[in-house]
Formats: sequence, C-alpha cells, structure tokens
Amino acid sequence: MYRLFGSQLAFHASQALGRLAETSLPKPVLTPLVKAYAWGMGVRLDEAKEPEGGYRSFADFFGRELAPGARRVCGDPQCLVSPCDGRIVEVGRLEQVTPPTYEIKGNGYSLESLLGRTGEAEKFTGGGYAVIYLHPRDYHRVHVPLDGELTGSRHIPGRRYPVNSWSDNRVEDLYGKNERVVFDFEVSGKGRLALVMVAAFGVGNIESRYNTFDSAQRIDAVVERKMDPPVALQRGDMLGAFRLGSTVVLVWDENCVELDSQLGSENVAMGQRLGSLVSDAGK
Repeated sequence: MYRLFGSQLAFHASQALGRLAETSLPKPVLTPLVKAYAWGMGVRLDEAKEPEGGYRSFADFFGRELAPGARRVCGDPQCLVSPCDGRIVEVGRLEQVTPPTYEIKGNGYSLESLLGRTGEAEKFTGGGYAVIYLHPRDYHRVHVPLDGELTGSRHIPGRRYPVNSWSDNRVEDLYGKNERVVFDFEVSGKGRLALVMVAAFGVGNIESRYNTFDSAQRIDAVVERKMDPPVALQRGDMLGAFRLGSTVVLVWDENCVELDSQLGSENVAMGQRLGSLVSDAGK
C-alpha cells in the first residue's frame, strides 16, 4: 500500500479524481449527489451559501462559501484564530534541536521538509506548531489566522498519500512528502508564522489568489511568489481552499504566539480563538 500510494499511478489517479470532481454536471444529477454526500458525511448544508443557479460541480460544493453569520471570528486583534474547520490532532513546541522536528501522535517529522526551503526551519526553533485535520464533512476554505503581512508563498510538489492514522504510522515524514503550499507571514513586532496547506489523495486542487500555480497540473519544481510589497491581511480573511480536503499546519517562531493552555485534541471552527500574540511583558 505504501508503494502504491507513492507511485505515479496513484498520483495520476488522484489527479483524475480531482478532474472528475471539477466536471460540470447538470443540476438534476448534481443536486442528489450533493444531498447524498451531505447526508452520509454529516455536512451542515444550512451553513453553506449556495451560489445563484446552484453549484457547477462537486468540487464547487466541496469548496463552498459559508453563509453570512455561520462563523464568528474572534474580535480581539491579538487573537490567533483557527484558519479552518477541523480537528486539532497535535499542538506542541519546537524544541531547541538541530534539525528542528515536530511530533504528531508520537511520530517525528522534519520541519525543513515541511517548509521546503533550506535553512528555513531553524528560524522557528523555540516556537510552536498546531496541526488541524479537515474531515470530508468540514468547510474546506482556509483563512488568515492572525493580523499580519503575507510576504510570500510557495507551492512544493510531492506525493498525495492519504493523511490518516494508517499513513501516520507507515509513511516516514508524511507531511514533507505530500504536495503542499506554504504561506509566509510577518507579524508586526512579534515575528513570523507559516501556514501550510497539505494535499492528500484525492485533492484535485489547492486554490489561492496569492499564488500563480495550478496544482491540478503536474509540477516538478517549487513555484515561489514574493509579495512586493507585502499584503496586509486580517484574521479571518480568505487565504485559499482545498477543492478536496486534507490538513493545515501552523508554525510560528519563539515569542510570537502563545496557545491557550486548555487547547488540546478537539474540534475547532474557523475563526475560533486558539491563542494570542505574546505580550511584550511576556518576552
């Protein structure tokens, strides 16, 4: 199974599934499909803002917009908020080790592999991280987790292993092997934060207005985009979307963010408070 999901065959199968999800379908066909999926997975259709004329494809439904008022973004400008709906599978501290690693369910992962740039991981040593898994029933748009400036983004090609307990225990450095997109933020006077959208099997595309790639196509090199000037964004602003779902990883440097002490493995909603910026007195 490991070799199968790591093969070109699996990658092309994942692409084909993505293309199928993007295919325009007549409303009499798509509507029952959406309702059946929503019933089977437990999707809250009342939270979705269906476009005028209905969804064009299943991927449009999967990357659906929320209805006004369906989520409340923490109003405190010092807040770190959840960038998405999902379940927190791990939070932790990036210990003072070289090379920096982070853990998920007892398995170690390379931060440098995740971020896809030599020397980048060391900048986050002493900071922290949070990993959020998006279930197929969840809202799959990803939003800005704190007020700051987006300085750049990069698409990193890779495999599309499933992101689940099976893979966690069998695929070494899973998140550093899968295709992903990294968004780099500067938080004024506080430090740096990276948000990583990790693809998985069946993810047809990762969309964002802040990059110039199409991950539905096969790309063998890192595609970077520098924001010049940086783009000022606020928590809750739209950042990107999974056209089919996966995982978001947040990483921040020392003295930037402090997670709420009671935060653990739990379901979270986009905009929900996860922590706050470290106060100057706390440095």
